[in-house]
Amino acid sequence: MMRPDWVLAWIGAAGIQLAAPGFAQGTQGFPLGQSFDEAAPTLQLRTLNEERLFRDSAFGQRVAAEIDAASRALELENEELLEQLTTRELELTEARATMPPVQFRAAAEAFDREAEAIRRSQAEKRQRLSMYEDAEQRRFFQLAAPVLQQVLVSEGAQVLIDSRAVIIGVSGMDMTDPSIAALNEGIGDGAPSPTPLRVP
Repeated sequence: MMRPDWVLAWIGAAGIQLAAPGFAQGTQGFPLGQSFDEAAPTLQLRTLNEERLFRDSAFGQRVAAEIDAASRALELENEELLEQLTTRELELTEARATMPPVQFRAAAEAFDREAEAIRRSQAEKRQRLSMYEDAEQRRFFQLAAPVLQQVLVSEGAQVLIDSRAVIIGVSGMDMTDPSIAALNEGIGDGAPSPTPLRVP
């Protein structure tokens, strides 16, 4: 899975050196012409699980709770709207026998337009949930960058890599847990969001 551009952006902004498969020599923090083996005696690496970093942090848990609450409220609203539309459709069907064809056709078309407008509105609300989560993830990693830099330094390491890029490693390389603890202390749950979630 490719790393999103915004993840690379916050890593670069923090001055964190990133090693991952496919990166050319000279882009991993080594001078051009210097091999990994030559730098290895003084190079300390740490790994980070980016997904768990967000998911298990106070920030990520707050976002998940907000989205869950908004999703449940949206589902309740959808159920109420569906019930209302179903009732009106039945009423319209029953009235068909007593309405002139032209009048019924106009009423049916108006009902269809209203139902479609409601469907689009509810779909847009669902989309706002995804947009909110994406925006909060971007904000989280922007705030996390300097904290991760401090944790990396405290670990005595110079290079941070995504744990998914590791094929074989040794115990003690992962700094996800201390990073989560540092982020919870440093930035907390990130509330309030500059773009509050308003759904429905």
